[in-house]
Amino acid sequence: MPCRPCTLPSRDCRPFGRLGALVLPYLAKIGVLARDRRGMSAVEFGLAAPVFLAMLTPVIDLGLAFSEQTRLNQMVEAGAQYATANPYNSSTTTTCDSTNPWTACVTSAMTNAQSTLTGITTNVGSETCGCPNATNTLISTGGYGTPPSCSGSCPDGSSPGYYVTISTSITYTSVMPYSILGSSTALSSSATVRVQ
Repeated sequence: MPCRPCTLPSRDCRPFGRLGALVLPYLAKIGVLARDRRGMSAVEFGLAAPVFLAMLTPVIDLGLAFSEQTRLNQMVEAGAQYATANPYNSSTTTTCDSTNPWTACVTSAMTNAQSTLTGITTNVGSETCGCPNATNTLISTGGYGTPPSCSGSCPDGSSPGYYVTISTSITYTSVMPYSILGSSTALSSSATVRVQ
């Protein structure tokens, strides 16, 4: 059996003896595996994917909340468009609801605009007579009669209008429990529209 040169003064050149003869082939295989670069991308992806998903989930959660807020805004716009196209008139008979037909029709227009959302609260209320304010977007109320029959005159000489506030709200439940929005967030949208 040929011997490798060793520094030990022995006839047997194997420094580890029989145990070394058994372990050296396995150490050589481990060395080959350590130098092998195949599958490295899969290992890197496996290490990076949880971190990437943990960063991406809050962005997805914000996007879903923004999407629901946009749908609420569209519902309010649909109710406002119906209210302005079909002004309230006590002599008008509609088939939406026998108790309060006009508000039921506005609510129906709102729910028909977004039938995919569930758990929505809609409100057609705060009917007031008022005048536009010259300095801001608020409606000046008081002393202009009872809706829908508004009376008197505005400070600029125009007739007071009949205004209705339309609102909707929903509770958004986040996708992940550690969301930056919290576990549930109330989203809402409202508009005040002149209907007469």
